[in-house]
Amino acid sequence: MKPLLRFAALALLLAACSSKADTSQTDAGEGSAADATVDTSDLSDGTIDDVLDGSAEAPAPCQPILGTDCLAPWPSAYWETPAGTRTGWRIDLPDEVMPADTRGNRLPATDWNRRDGFSPNTPIVVLPGVALDAALLPDETRPALAFAANLPILLADAQTGAFIPYFAELDSNATPSTAPALIIRPWTPLREHQRLVVGLTTALRSTAGESLRTTPAMAALLRNEPTGDPRIDDHLTDWQTDLTTLTELGVDRSAIVAAWHFDTASQVWTEGPGIVMREAFRAFAGDGAPPFTITQVELAEETAALFPALPTAAADPRVTYKAMHPEVALRIRGTFTAPLFLTSADAAGTLNWNDATGTLDQNGTVERPFLLLVPPSALTATTPPPTLIYGHGLLRSACDEGCVEPGAAELMPHLTALLGTVTVATDWWGLSQPDLPVALSAGANLALLPRITDKLAAGAMMPFLAGRIARLGIPQHPWFARADGRPFADSATPPRYYGNSLGGIMGTTMVALNPDIERAVLNVPGGGWSMLLNRSSNFAAFLTLINRNYPDRAQQQLIFAMSQSLWDLSDPLTFAEHVIAEPLVGAPANRRALWSVSLGDAQVPTLSAGYLARVTGQPLLAPAAEPWPLVPSVSTLPFAGSAFVQWDALRGNWPAGNGLRSPDNGAHYATRWMPAFQQMVYRFLLGDGAIEPRYCLAADTDGALPCTLAQTIPDAFTDQPAAPELPPPPVN
Repeated sequence: MKPLLRFAALALLLAACSSKADTSQTDAGEGSAADATVDTSDLSDGTIDDVLDGSAEAPAPCQPILGTDCLAPWPSAYWETPAGTRTGWRIDLPDEVMPADTRGNRLPATDWNRRDGFSPNTPIVVLPGVALDAALLPDETRPALAFAANLPILLADAQTGAFIPYFAELDSNATPSTAPALIIRPWTPLREHQRLVVGLTTALRSTAGESLRTTPAMAALLRNEPTGDPRIDDHLTDWQTDLTTLTELGVDRSAIVAAWHFDTASQVWTEGPGIVMREAFRAFAGDGAPPFTITQVELAEETAALFPALPTAAADPRVTYKAMHPEVALRIRGTFTAPLFLTSADAAGTLNWNDATGTLDQNGTVERPFLLLVPPSALTATTPPPTLIYGHGLLRSACDEGCVEPGAAELMPHLTALLGTVTVATDWWGLSQPDLPVALSAGANLALLPRITDKLAAGAMMPFLAGRIARLGIPQHPWFARADGRPFADSATPPRYYGNSLGGIMGTTMVALNPDIERAVLNVPGGGWSMLLNRSSNFAAFLTLINRNYPDRAQQQLIFAMSQSLWDLSDPLTFAEHVIAEPLVGAPANRRALWSVSLGDAQVPTLSAGYLARVTGQPLLAPAAEPWPLVPSVSTLPFAGSAFVQWDALRGNWPAGNGLRSPDNGAHYATRWMPAFQQMVYRFLLGDGAIEPRYCLAADTDGALPCTLAQTIPDAFTDQPAAPELPPPPVN
């Protein structure tokens, strides 16, 4: 989002601080909505404690394996219980062990206890209680990609025994009086329905040079004896097998300080809800557009002559004659009807789980906004213009980026004019401008986080319906039948997609689910929302509230890790493989996607883009300024296919670690207005789809244009760069 909006959000947030604000996909990869039932019996009621009054009749269970926190290490099978689920397990968190804010309000355990395992995208958080030596950790700049006997941390697949690459970091946000949390991140997200074994060795040492102490329970496991804790001893063989897995990997048993395992959730719990909603949206739209209502039409009076059936401004208040932006000849606003899978359509709505039947149920329908732009060239073109779905940025809206007045500079109309498309957008439900109060409330009380994460999941397919309106709805509307008989838009060619920032993040999920989109450009993307919370400058305001209400920084890391299970339902790391590698039923057979990454990005850190690349299975075009281990590289160009492209506007000047990149360093905006970037977008979306070296890859290291931070967002239309020389005309 633009800096101005972020500062406005911060001002609102600081004002709030001064008051007392409170499936269907199976494990085999099939895509049937009938198969997405989830057993959710025997759940806690999820109520939030008013105060921590210590009135529990029996002491709460407390993990005895490692560290100083009852709930960590996270995740751990200590918080699993046998169940008749796909994995054979269900999360089992008592309410009394859940993290609490300064007023004693605990996170409700219900959202976790529904699931049959932990997030495959989760970080592993250890609260050791002592300051560890960071120099001993394989960090993000030198991850542990292969087993070595002297590694301080070991990750292994319990079924195959294979070493799992990872990196580890200490929380750079810790206060001087608190031992930093140890955060372990598998280098590639885990699989669904996978058991991971974690081991810490004597090579992990404190800043004083001492190894971590083995707890009595862990010492008992190392002796092959019961621990006295029923949550472990009832499944003692599983816990003892952890040690066997590690020793067979190659580590000496005497070097193991702590070991535990956990199970990741099945596809029914990661992808399943998204697939259920996808199929409902597909059925709802059928082969056409959803029901929609036009609320406003804006155009010049002379343009209205092209549409003889359009009411005059005097006859219908929905029609307005006005001086239009030079890049917009016609602007249409309205609403469309979509399936609703939330308990309500208001701010308090969360996913409509039916715990009695174990299903995610539709709850009627909801009206959502759309905005459609038509550039002057589309009205004079001899062939009908193609359609483009546009994805806006964080805490903005479709109208923020498309309801422009003459003299303003915004990328949505500029790109519309450049491509000559009929462009449509809707709001990303959950993280658009109208959702800002909900985001602030969630920062003050993280128990409200599902009001964001669930709306992101429930809204992921809304752009699909908006695209149908642009391609099949408005062109059939009697108001827009042209006097010369020219079609309003190309209804035969599949729509294209372009998104920035949040539009690149959620755009990846949406493209994976969308059965229509054939080509997509996802600019400054990433994946793994829990990873972004500490690293993105966009969350500075959000973290201000979290620091006030959850001041223990170690507990914060635990909560961020726990939150990934909530983000999973719409996280691009969950769905990215379905963009190209394993497309869902009904997706275009020849789909292509281009992910454009700005290295050192303070808003969507490059680390998260690397994770996205490893999930998609698509290559990184070479030469690359920052090689990504385990991502294939392609150096034969032009390249016709799906790929990641790096832009190095900062010339290699970006920090590692989980610290906040604030203030913003400008890299996030360094590509979208570059003529070379726009050339690449045009050719990829509308031309032959090839990518070639002249489009400013990392080989451009001379400091000259176009790879330079001098290319910033223009403040006014007159500041916009000249339209680039475009590649050859589109190929039919």
